Amino acid sequence: MITLKSQTRQAPGAGAGILVIFLLACAPPLSLSAQQPGTAIVFYAQPQVREDLWPALFEALRADLDAGIGKLPNGLSPDRTAVFLRGEDFARSSGFANVVEVELLGRCDLLPQADRPFLRGPLGWVVLASGKIRPIVSIDCARLAQVLRPAAIGLDKEARRHAMAQAIAHVLIHEWIHVTTQSPSHAANGILQATLTINQLIAEPRSRRSSLAAR
Repeated sequence: MITLKSQTRQAPGAGAGILVIFLLACAPPLSLSAQQPGTAIVFYAQPQVREDLWPALFEALRADLDAGIGKLPNGLSPDRTAVFLRGEDFARSSGFANVVEVELLGRCDLLPQADRPFLRGPLGWVVLASGKIRPIVSIDCARLAQVLRPAAIGLDKEARRHAMAQAIAHVLIHEWIHVTTQSPSHAANGILQATLTINQLIAEPRSRRSSLAAR
């Protein structure tokens, strides 16, 4: 069982699953100039991340947003028209009214890592500074790969890549909701649960499953 941590207080996790926590920290405010409307999700990754992850990740994110994943009962939701960019592409583009920076930590693949001790901690987190949730998301791909390992057994290379991309997309949307709502609260069900099972992490929206089956 994993516990949810908020500052120095702890509360027991609700059932089995994978916890995506809200991390409180101090960080300098993000300074970005807004030159055009819309939202940019800007990804920064380590050099060992393979190029073939990006199309799969961006496709998974677009399918999730088109399917309404992340929409809350009060009508708030992440920007469904957001543009996905890598850091080097964002540096060459115009500014956006809203920018969410996403840092991917680790290889971001599902290669066996049996020789490594099992990692503990959150899959993703956001930052609270000066009373505001900053538009900065960190996702621990090494931790995510170990969590997803049981689901990767028997999958081919492409299926493993899609599973990782879908899981990253769900962790990102979870944390993005915290940014959008400016709230650390979790929900009893759906993408904003404090704990997500492996199946929930890799589940694709029905529309995308139908599209892939038709190929």
